[in-house]
Amino acid sequence: MRIWGAYPDFVEAQTKAFSKTYGTDVDLGVIAGDYPSIVQNQLRQKQKLDLVYSLGHLPKAWGTAGYIHDYERFWAKEAAAQEMLPAVRDAVTIDGKLVGLPYFAFVNGALFANKQVLAKSGLDSWPTTYDELYAQVRKVKRSGASDTPYLPSFWGAPWYGIPFGFLQEAMNRKMPLFGADGVPEFDDSSGVADMLGQWRDLYSENLVPKGILTFQESDWIETFAAGGIAYSPQLQYDLKTFADPAKSKVAGQIVAVPQDGQNWGMLHIGMYLIGNRGQSDEELAQAYSLAEYFGYRDRKTKDFKVPIGWAAENNLTQGYAAVNNSPEVEAATRAWLPDADEQWPVLQDYMADPQYAKNLYQTNWALEWMSHASRELPRAVNGDASIKSTVRSLREKAEKLIEEYDK
Repeated sequence: MRIWGAYPDFVEAQTKAFSKTYGTDVDLGVIAGDYPSIVQNQLRQKQKLDLVYSLGHLPKAWGTAGYIHDYERFWAKEAAAQEMLPAVRDAVTIDGKLVGLPYFAFVNGALFANKQVLAKSGLDSWPTTYDELYAQVRKVKRSGASDTPYLPSFWGAPWYGIPFGFLQEAMNRKMPLFGADGVPEFDDSSGVADMLGQWRDLYSENLVPKGILTFQESDWIETFAAGGIAYSPQLQYDLKTFADPAKSKVAGQIVAVPQDGQNWGMLHIGMYLIGNRGQSDEELAQAYSLAEYFGYRDRKTKDFKVPIGWAAENNLTQGYAAVNNSPEVEAATRAWLPDADEQWPVLQDYMADPQYAKNLYQTNWALEWMSHASRELPRAVNGDASIKSTVRSLREKAEKLIEEYDK
């Protein structure tokens, strides 16, 4: 089992518990650096990888290349799929086959607000659309309550930053993006051009922190936790960090903005995938067993042992409503959640029906398109390229990739 560097102590404790219960030794290792690229190379070389992490845009390409096993022979396939949130089930089902079990599922772009800054600016109502959000951001700055009142974390430098922001805001605004087989449905005269124009205005009016286009994930978390920002779309699970006085100067002041007529953000999912290294049936069964323990239920106790641990201990919500809404997770969350009676239903609503970029992610070329978008979109925001030329570039790249991969 190879993981990235998040919470290795928790994972190690769970692998030891699994080995003790099921008698299967687990060789656990942490991969530092560019995890997707390293894992892809190791899968290609048929190295001994039985269970790996993946984000949602990778399994299609890896499955097409024969790097991973699907879960069609997994004994609990139908039961697990039935218990998943519908959006999660869609995400882990590709070409009609279950390809993974959920490692986490939360909203990327959940809109967080600093109540202290909003109170200083005289605002007492939540925005319900992006137009209302951006109007409030400008009001906050005019009031003097914040010099840079908006922190769009998704504008950051990593490839998973600004492309995700483009996808989630367009979907939340109900703007067409990708149709069946990833065919682009946007062009330079569609709403996404206007959306990017609004982003450029936010940047040029200095409503966002300087240097935001080069931010790493740690930068956007630390900047919001330092205070002085009114609104920021963030990874939903980071709300616990902002509530921790040891990590945040605004503990108790950060809350999630309710969804009222439109979503904020989109589903962000991690999966457990099984590498294909030519395992025997017995070895594959052992891999399924480990995946079941981590990504579904403990087969002996029937409990969501690891998923509830992730959600309760780390606020890493899961692909199952039965976990996220469980008494254990609710009690653990309420223990640190500001305004818990109001906020708990808001968090439940975020996970009730999140949108997902399925038509893009379930192409063989999603990663290539997103890498291209990560280079092009910042140029549109800072004025180095025109809005229309950027949108044309995004569309033409998708069309070119479709042509290349269909050959």
